Amino acid sequence: MAVSRRKLWTWASLLIVLTLLLAACGPRPELPAVAPAQEPVAAEPAAAAPAAAEPVAAEPAEEEYTGLEAPMLAEMVAANKLPPLEERLPLEPLVVEPYESIGKYGGTWRRAFRGVKDFHAWGRINYDSVLRWAPNFADPVQPGLAKAWEWSEDGTILTLYFREGLKWSDGVPWTVDDIIFWWEAIETDTEITPSPHIEWTVGGEPMTLEKVDDYTIKFIFPGPSGIVETMGLAFHGHQWPLGFERFGVFAPKHYLEQFHPKYNAAADYALFEEKVFDYNVERPVIWAWKPAVWEPGGTEMILERNPYYWKVDPDGKQLPYIDRVHMALVEDNQAIAVLAAAGQIDMQARGLDLSNLPVLKENEKAGDFTVSLWATDGASVLAIQPNQSYDDPVYRELFQNRDFRYALSQAIDRNLINDIAYFGQGTPTTQSVGPSTSWYVEEMAMFKGDYDPEAAKALLDGIGLVMGDDGFYNFADGSNLTLVVEAVGGEYDAALELIVEQWKAVGLNTTLKMMNRDLYWPRAIGNQVMVNVWGTGSIFPLMNPDNLLAFNEKSFWGPQFGIWYQTNGASGEEPPAVMKAGQELLNEILRTVDPVKQAELGKALVRDATENMWVINVTGKMPAPVLVKNNFKNVWVGTDYASSWIAMSPGNQNPATYYFEK
Repeated sequence: MAVSRRKLWTWASLLIVLTLLLAACGPRPELPAVAPAQEPVAAEPAAAAPAAAEPVAAEPAEEEYTGLEAPMLAEMVAANKLPPLEERLPLEPLVVEPYESIGKYGGTWRRAFRGVKDFHAWGRINYDSVLRWAPNFADPVQPGLAKAWEWSEDGTILTLYFREGLKWSDGVPWTVDDIIFWWEAIETDTEITPSPHIEWTVGGEPMTLEKVDDYTIKFIFPGPSGIVETMGLAFHGHQWPLGFERFGVFAPKHYLEQFHPKYNAAADYALFEEKVFDYNVERPVIWAWKPAVWEPGGTEMILERNPYYWKVDPDGKQLPYIDRVHMALVEDNQAIAVLAAAGQIDMQARGLDLSNLPVLKENEKAGDFTVSLWATDGASVLAIQPNQSYDDPVYRELFQNRDFRYALSQAIDRNLINDIAYFGQGTPTTQSVGPSTSWYVEEMAMFKGDYDPEAAKALLDGIGLVMGDDGFYNFADGSNLTLVVEAVGGEYDAALELIVEQWKAVGLNTTLKMMNRDLYWPRAIGNQVMVNVWGTGSIFPLMNPDNLLAFNEKSFWGPQFGIWYQTNGASGEEPPAVMKAGQELLNEILRTVDPVKQAELGKALVRDATENMWVINVTGKMPAPVLVKNNFKNVWVGTDYASSWIAMSPGNQNPATYYFEK
């Protein structure tokens, strides 16, 4: 395998730095085991990012201020430009206990993002949903916009009680009419959503809604469901559409109905998509920070505090503490690391990985920041996903042959990749869930995962591939066989370079195409990629089952089959019978309320997915670096906190409590 001396030296240097960092952090504890409790196309895709904006100077927080609202808001109240605080808060605001201390108002939080499709770079810090994940995943879901909820005895009716006096960022009251609008104008409008999401149906039949009063609503289901609180209201319970995710459970009716054809005959769906877009600075939000400055082709985005935000600290001070969030638009992960090393980022984990550690550690003192590690909840940081619904019928047939997928797996030296690309910090695996979940099947952790190039070659010979004079396999008719792997650049480079060399070593000609996220994502969900690369798994496998079955368009190993499942056959392609088994298993899981029985069925689903090797996992349990300026407070750092996109990390830490300390 051809790996340059220069790369080996670079990897060795990284390993030394990581070893020192881990020694400083101490041993990594295991993630808490919990009962089981889906990144998609934006309305306005961004072009390649232009040159980054000029560095923004940090704005330290105000000191010696004892008011219950930010000084900038107090000034607006005094000038009669804003109602007083007591008229802006709900009757029962959500009281949030800061991680370390009561904070100070003011400042601009500097972060970076990689384009419109990198919505989560700022969307996650605005994690405000009907119910919430706790910072510790072992804890149950918590109140959010809803202050309380209860189920009927038969488990079919969920009553939600919301905080009276909630308001949108423009001061208009938030009511359950905003949920009803989402349901009638978005979730059940087939021009926008082909069919209701799975958490709002039972046996393919959708729920119905019943308004009790402005702050009370009933979700009525055809039968019991085990995923409403978790998947529906804690994971998907945001303001719609949450960027490219296209899920949510409420939207500002008073603003959006004027742009929806159902309510305004002069409107059309293109206009509606433009106005509902999360980057639209005119759209009201329920979040801590509202987009205030953004235009396509720009180099920055600025979010400003929401004067009607509905959370307070234990002293009654309205959150958030920080006035603004400045997002610098950059090209890739390395550009984020450069900004961070230069002291131009105040707190960020997204876009940073282990390869950035040397430059970050080298600049800690000069940049006045500290780099720590978070645990992660994924099964495998890297998973190869041959697209079984790929349009080319010859490659489709090849990828649907399980022995071919086994050959790809056994041609990968996971231990070498873990040691070189991930500095020995991961755990080789072929399973799409991690050991912290109740669905984990220990005896199948490395099913068909041992490095055995001779076995891989035997499998390739066995399925009828023919070795050519150039040392690479061709199809049986002699036509060329070349695997084209596509991935987001900067996230998997070192590991993928090794895998490409290992596949070539067994006779599989392979090319690698790296691109930015804005280019990759629409190709992946659009069924245009031959061999996809993404991560797998979550501590909440039921929330993220894309790699266990053909679940949706984010099942990159067969997006058309996943779309068929999500739309009850209205769109996509009907999958082969072998794939339907997993879909039927999930249907049974969704009907199961008992967590023990649900876990048993979950294990069966994992066995099915592992035996079929829908995706080829490589290594998991990887720590992730997080950078925090030394004057940036209330961030839970260390590997006792696990970062998870399901929990919108760091959103489940309540970033509204972060603050600057001089």
